[in-house]
Amino acid sequence: MTGSSGQLGNEVARQLSSHNQVIGLDLIPGKYTNHLGDFGNLPTLAGLLEGVETVIHTASLHARHLNTHSKEDFIRVNISSLLQLLEQCVRNEVKRFVYTSTTSVYGFAMVPTDQAVWVTEKVTPQPRDIYDVTKIAAENLCQLFALEKGLKTICLRTSRFFPEPARLLALYRLYRGADVRDIAQAHVLAASNRDIDFDIFNISANHPFQESDMAALFSAPQPVLRQYFPGIEKIFQSRGWPLPQTIDRVYVTRHAQERLGYQPRYNFEEFIKSLPDLTTF
Repeated sequence: MTGSSGQLGNEVARQLSSHNQVIGLDLIPGKYTNHLGDFGNLPTLAGLLEGVETVIHTASLHARHLNTHSKEDFIRVNISSLLQLLEQCVRNEVKRFVYTSTTSVYGFAMVPTDQAVWVTEKVTPQPRDIYDVTKIAAENLCQLFALEKGLKTICLRTSRFFPEPARLLALYRLYRGADVRDIAQAHVLAASNRDIDFDIFNISANHPFQESDMAALFSAPQPVLRQYFPGIEKIFQSRGWPLPQTIDRVYVTRHAQERLGYQPRYNFEEFIKSLPDLTTF
């Protein structure tokens, strides 16, 4: 596993470690990091992949690095180094490859016009920046190696899961965010899958919305929210949180649920119940 000291990598390794031997690679120390080094360094990889069955690749330059790293850095880390990693996986006869992508790749395709965007994997990505460009290119590289080299690969387009203020976590858990434990569960499912040669999955929290709700969610979401979550207004008011005036997108995970067996456990209601001193559903 690359990026084993990061928030996601650490949780994936924790979930895997009880039944698997996890070899963690990262630039910084961590509980599940056995080796310090750069996944783009060939000598480092050469000694780590022998006998490895599955590689989970979470390491990347992310959106937060846009102000601190150049476009060349993004291309080197997110594309060129990935290419080397994929080539080494083939040389070492790795059976499966799991790539951590992002829902950010949809980019401008998520900008609403007259209704919220129903974001399935069929939505064509429209990158906004070098981060999106490199993540799409990385998915394409993964698909190429699956087709040409037989390296079974699953790309997981993950939604927001990093720490944020509680109000934002609650709000995003409704339609565009997830708990890191559920994101990690999807990686574990992908790593253990034996049947999929290549596929791409949206990974986010569950929600009750239907595609027919998209116009109302964009123009006047509060009645829709009260319909699906009758206690939501009282819960938000008790915290001094306003209900959203508009919702611009909804991530759809039906494909991952049907083909990968993904079932997130820490959705909006579970998050609300985890907060102290708050009226719950």
